[in-house]
Amino acid sequence: MRCKVCPSLALLLAFVTLESGCFLTPPPLPTAPAMDSTRVGDTIYVPLEPAWGGFRNPSDVLVGREPFIYVADTDNDRIVMMDLAGRILGTSALIRRPVALAQDGHFDLLVCAELDTVLPAGPTRIGAVFRIQLRKSQHDLRRAPISLAYAEPERPQRRFTGIAVLPDNSYLLARTGPQRSSPVDPDEAVLHIGPDDRLRSPIPILRPVGIALNAIEQLSSLALSSDGQELVLTQRGTSMQYRVQWLKYVAGEGAGWTQKFDPTRQNNTVLQPGRFQAPEGAAFGPDRTLYVVDAETDSLSVLSAAGMLIRGYRGEGVYRLRAPAGVSVYNRTIYIADAGNGRILRLRLSTDM
Repeated sequence: MRCKVCPSLALLLAFVTLESGCFLTPPPLPTAPAMDSTRVGDTIYVPLEPAWGGFRNPSDVLVGREPFIYVADTDNDRIVMMDLAGRILGTSALIRRPVALAQDGHFDLLVCAELDTVLPAGPTRIGAVFRIQLRKSQHDLRRAPISLAYAEPERPQRRFTGIAVLPDNSYLLARTGPQRSSPVDPDEAVLHIGPDDRLRSPIPILRPVGIALNAIEQLSSLALSSDGQELVLTQRGTSMQYRVQWLKYVAGEGAGWTQKFDPTRQNNTVLQPGRFQAPEGAAFGPDRTLYVVDAETDSLSVLSAAGMLIRGYRGEGVYRLRAPAGVSVYNRTIYIADAGNGRILRLRLSTDM
């Protein structure tokens, strides 16, 4: 059931807008210097050959728990499963425009995609999350049952752009859409969904209000640390000062998510306004190192657990990134969904070669 906005709520929204410093014409954003090197000392990233091609606009890559590699092959409307050597083990049945992947503790794949359906207004396409039950097919992706896990057909303009699974098999879901002004249920939100695929609640501090920390617009991905205690969101909203936000979970009284870094006390790469232009994907390494790909700057940034830039990668020649959209890390190898080049590019540090 959807609530109508009453006059008192409208007044509340106006108060929140004034208090948050959200102006109709926000001031120009400062910009951080561009990342101009792929080198830190004598350590560089080295592409592994060959790059894995044959994809059309791959929007995400995930190294699963098995570990197999899963690719959201967006413009081919499918998920592709590969082994660590790059051999294709299977492809899914048709899934419209998959853009984000996660895997729960039961080996189910969760896929943010789209669904063709019929609403009272007629045929339409809506945002949806699908569950691919690999256990029921002994990991035969083609035969694996696919079920609709979550959708909001009453809001067909909404899309789901990022997903990350918590240790209890509930998951966080990035939702985006054009309606940002509702004080009750704006399109932009990070939702907590239970293991039963039922909505629990949005993360309350993340709202499409203002331009600074906790403000969200055009969410593009989510990443969780392995223990589920740290969350990173990326977003493309051009008015947003912080397009990569790093949160932590605080237990005890008043438990919930809060920003990990305080700009009044800390100065790191994450807190530099304008450092990221169009971050599309993020992933944690085992030591909470963070990997972020930016489609506007055609780059990978690697950040320490303290939020400082360690190194980056753009590549040269045939290995130059073009609109990278997703990233995953396994066994010191970085897997990048290099969407503009239609491939998965693998990187390793020169010291690991």
